[in-house]
Amino acid sequence: MSLTGVPLLILVAVLAVGLPVAAVLCWRWRRLRLTRTAALVVCGQLLITSAFLLAVNRQQQFFTSWSDLFGEQQVPALPTGSSGTRALGNGPDQHAADPAGHVYAMRIKGPRSHLDLPADVYLPPQYDQPGWAHHRFPVVEFLDGFPGNPQRWLGALRLRETLDSQIGTGRMPPVVGVLPTQTTNALHDSECVNQVHGRQYATYLIDDVRSVVAHRLRVATGRRSWGLIGYSTGGFCANNLALQPGYRFAAAASLSGYFQPYLDRSTGNLFAGSRAARAANDPLYQVRHAARLPALSFFAMCATPDPQPCAEGRSFAAAVHAPIRLRRLVLPTGGHNMVTWRAVTPTALDWLGSTLYAGAGPAATPAPPHSARPVPARLPATPTGVLSATPPVATSRH
Repeated sequence: MSLTGVPLLILVAVLAVGLPVAAVLCWRWRRLRLTRTAALVVCGQLLITSAFLLAVNRQQQFFTSWSDLFGEQQVPALPTGSSGTRALGNGPDQHAADPAGHVYAMRIKGPRSHLDLPADVYLPPQYDQPGWAHHRFPVVEFLDGFPGNPQRWLGALRLRETLDSQIGTGRMPPVVGVLPTQTTNALHDSECVNQVHGRQYATYLIDDVRSVVAHRLRVATGRRSWGLIGYSTGGFCANNLALQPGYRFAAAASLSGYFQPYLDRSTGNLFAGSRAARAANDPLYQVRHAARLPALSFFAMCATPDPQPCAEGRSFAAAVHAPIRLRRLVLPTGGHNMVTWRAVTPTALDWLGSTLYAGAGPAATPAPPHSARPVPARLPATPTGVLSATPPVATSRH
């Protein structure tokens, strides 16, 4: 029975109502009356809570399967060894004409941050094709929300299928996707920052992920070929990491992300009271006050029923100036949930594909001129009743 299916929700709801009713009807039976009644009432309360959580999970798509819930979802391990070898593409049922990319598991042990965390890696179909054997692919880091993990991208957001479609139709160049883990504690929101007197998550995601991936895989290392995309907290991470000194990324796409760091029980005191450290991790502050910024491109999506990302996006749009470029997408419907982000992910990836430098493809099959292709004015077709394909409200400052 599916974790997000209606039958399971109905079953739990019926049991949640039925057990207290059974406790009342069975009260006249004297044997173990109090014990039996207490057990039925407690179980009924637990089932009511479970029904509520199932309804929330069905709406937000936090866990899309039982294996996802219990952390059992697995992907093939990326083969060890040097990068640039054809062995990297030898996955299950893969061959040169395979139109689908593949997802592998790897560990990224950071030489600078000293963090050692798992990651998933998407390799496009072209990675193992002979014509692309000497090509170095652009890279996109995919950052998840809180609470969450990289599997949200592969499950609820259907990333592999979306990338296959975008690449297969020429809407974005073949890219390597890296889905890093953003925290060492599933109950702690790292905000992807270097904590004062704590773990250095920004260093890990900016420098260590790049160095390890570049060592293991055939990827481009230049700033213009690396981008970020994230939803919710991951959207803030994308915005913030792109503006960190060193400026290792060319573009950042934010899906319902925010532009100032959160501090609450889930984050703890990330900056140990340091105003300077907090300002250094505040994208809105940085675009207002940084003395010098390189050319960076941002994509900021929000839905009007989810007001905070839209309000912060407007503030960011008012503050940006050359050489920063901003593309805003404001949806009239939707919310802060997986359904909305899944619908808009193809548009965000299309934008990233038009922004990142992909290099020249094989001479026999040149890649389409992505850098000259504008971002489409409309959303891709979406299921009826999920999101309407209406023109976005765009704000751009050059």
